[in-house]
Amino acid sequence: MKNWFKNQSAPVQASFYALSAAILAACFTLTIRFATAEIHPYQAVFLRFLFGLIMIAPIVMHRGLGELRTKRLPLLGLRGVLSAAEMCLWFMAVLYLPLAEATTLNFTVPLFGTILAALILRETVRIHRWLAVLVGFVGVGLIIQPGTAAMQPASLLPVAAAICMASAGLITKRLVATEGTTALLFYLMLITTPVSLIPALLVWQTPSWPVLGLMALAALMMNVMQVCNVKALQLADYSFFVGFSYLRLPIIAILALMLFGEIPDIWILPGGALIIAAAIYVALRERKISKSVTPTLPDIAAQDPVAATPEGRHSGP
Repeated sequence: MKNWFKNQSAPVQASFYALSAAILAACFTLTIRFATAEIHPYQAVFLRFLFGLIMIAPIVMHRGLGELRTKRLPLLGLRGVLSAAEMCLWFMAVLYLPLAEATTLNFTVPLFGTILAALILRETVRIHRWLAVLVGFVGVGLIIQPGTAAMQPASLLPVAAAICMASAGLITKRLVATEGTTALLFYLMLITTPVSLIPALLVWQTPSWPVLGLMALAALMMNVMQVCNVKALQLADYSFFVGFSYLRLPIIAILALMLFGEIPDIWILPGGALIIAAAIYVALRERKISKSVTPTLPDIAAQDPVAATPEGRHSGP
């Protein structure tokens, strides 16, 4: 099987890795839903980062502590705080919202990334990208339906998570110029673990062994997903890769229907289509503009969470 796979064309191999990453992202979300049925989302966030730290520690020890030398601890610290906040908001969204809705609203990360890049980094954002951002937020409005009885306050959770993710992504863009992949991953786990412990202690209850197993599995899935993303981008262009991450929406919608009986709201279809189309356009446009700069693997591999997907190129988890 291994030899057969190696003999396949690069697009076939890239498709396998990209699809695997989308499936892992969907399974991660489902795993969190099961875990947070027993423990508070804050506690789940702490366990996710704790197991992530445990898994990366042997790699750091093997490669040597020299890779961890840095003069950018303040930025790394801020990135860690934002990533912990993003994960707390996302886990609560997974618990309180239908999974298809939470996932769709989280696709707004590139839209917020564009806005923050223009406001904070003073990047030039031309009319086409602004129009794409506007179209994306029309999609958000269709799903959330602000000002109507159909609006749920919990719908703001994945949007707030996307803002934190995009903010952390701006920091990541600066850090990848000087920091290696191992250092970025290690400091992310090292900082987010104690930061996430603070709110977790406020709601702490002793987790059962099955929940501990679920959170360890969730951390492992995120690590494997990061590897799949890197492999896919090594084999294919970003424009080929970008659409695959959005496949996790139908995957999650189908699994949520089978496991929890969740039927997506009718407004998910037009709203999600607008958000995804806008997000893909913004991501591809940014990729085209930045082609003059050689992309680096840490920019991809150092993402977290939900976040190691194409839209996660704006993220910090």
